[in-house]
Amino acid sequence: MKKLLCPQCKIAAMYVKNDLGERLLVYVMENGEVVTKQQGTSMEGFDLTEVYCLGCSWHGSPKRLVKS
Repeated sequence: MKKLLCPQCKIAAMYVKNDLGERLLVYVMENGEVVTKQQGTSMEGFDLTEVYCLGCSWHGSPKRLVKS
């Protein structure tokens, strides 16, 4: 499956946050699924409804990255 890119800066690297403000590196796949950069890392406690770009100030729902 293909990784989706940030609509602003066109990189694939994103992150999600938990309640403590900790970051977890992720990718958004073409079906809108959020997956961790390092396989086997738990996403428990992280908000997967909003992703943040590592390269610029863009953030939003992973579904916004999916092309209709």
